[in-house]
Amino acid sequence: MDRKELLLKLCEELTKAVEYFYHEEDAGLKAHLGEVLGRYGSLLSNIGWAITWASEDVQDKVFEVIEDGFKRKHLLKCRLEEWLSWKVREIVDEAFEDREEERETQQAQTPTDELPF
Repeated sequence: MDRKELLLKLCEELTKAVEYFYHEEDAGLKAHLGEVLGRYGSLLSNIGWAITWASEDVQDKVFEVIEDGFKRKHLLKCRLEEWLSWKVREIVDEAFEDREEERETQQAQTPTDELPF
């Protein structure tokens, strides 16, 4: 699957969750829907960061995890969005840390205009 299809499939899963859990009379289902929406929001935010700011390698990892999640959906012991949220968050955190380390290294290597005495 290409990246666009994966994102559309993820949005379809979100739509199914909203259709299933949204009932005007049932506060419990609405609360559960809020939890699901929060998880999807975090997941989509991390995917957005990866698409916008991360290297091509990190983007590839993110989309491999999404594709793997859909393939193994029937084997997961939790909801798909929970699993994807954890896995994508790990990749994004690692990429962010690498980016920070690179920035610190560049700052440390930058010569200053101060005189040595």
